[in-house]
Amino acid sequence: MVTTDRALPLPEERVAPGRARRLPLGGLVLVVLALVVLYPLWEIARISLLDVEEVNSPDAAVWPPTFRAYVEAWTGVAFPRYFLNSVVVTLAVTVGSTLTAILAAYAFARATFPGRDVLFLAVIGTLMIPNHITLIPNYLTFAKVGLLDTFVCLILPFLASGFSVFFLRQHMMTIPRSLDEAARMDGAGPWMILWTIIVPLSWPAIAVVALFAFMSQWNEFIWPLLATTSEEMRTVQIGLRYLLRDEEAAIPDWPLVMAGTMITLVPLLIAYVFAERHLIRGITMGSFR
Repeated sequence: MVTTDRALPLPEERVAPGRARRLPLGGLVLVVLALVVLYPLWEIARISLLDVEEVNSPDAAVWPPTFRAYVEAWTGVAFPRYFLNSVVVTLAVTVGSTLTAILAAYAFARATFPGRDVLFLAVIGTLMIPNHITLIPNYLTFAKVGLLDTFVCLILPFLASGFSVFFLRQHMMTIPRSLDEAARMDGAGPWMILWTIIVPLSWPAIAVVALFAFMSQWNEFIWPLLATTSEEMRTVQIGLRYLLRDEEAAIPDWPLVMAGTMITLVPLLIAYVFAERHLIRGITMGSFR
């Protein structure tokens, strides 16, 4: 019997043909797409740091930067008031619409009552109704009760969302009912089951719904434009239009408008940073079930 101390060679790892090429190519495509998405943000930031005369100049440099446009955007018009109004309205709509979506989705996912499926189909049907169709009915309704140009008329129409209800309901349907039955055996009622079991297990989906509601309401323009008449109730998106003061000027003050745009982007970026982890989990969770 012959023995040897030499280690046997390990089999070479085989790589699928073309795989080594596809991975760098896919990364390159992602980099190009990221640059395409980020380029408008770079242009907005760059123009906001220029003087009016430098906007169309090919030799314009952003260094040293000038923050003249940011100072004028914040102090030239009632921009702080517009910003505060948007914060109040957006937070109220985000919290309110998310809460109503949780309650409605829980009822559709767990409760049993006559007409439940028909009512859920009606909720889904609202997704096919363009928002602009409801503008005139909402305006006439609030005008009749004297609530135009108030926070109530800016918040109330957005406290229910068919998409949010549908999204949360579909997620809650994936939560095992055995958890509900175990909680009932311990004496828990529907309300306790919702807040101690369903909601903690649905945080990723709730974060997605809340972030979408925040972004949608922060960028809302048409309804605040129709429903408000006083400067004290205007929102930040309407305030951006006021920054373009003199359209007849030979060179519009685009740095001023871009500076206001950068200011309005800050809350969206902050919201995304805090919700990014839950956002990715909430959108992709269905792929792992």
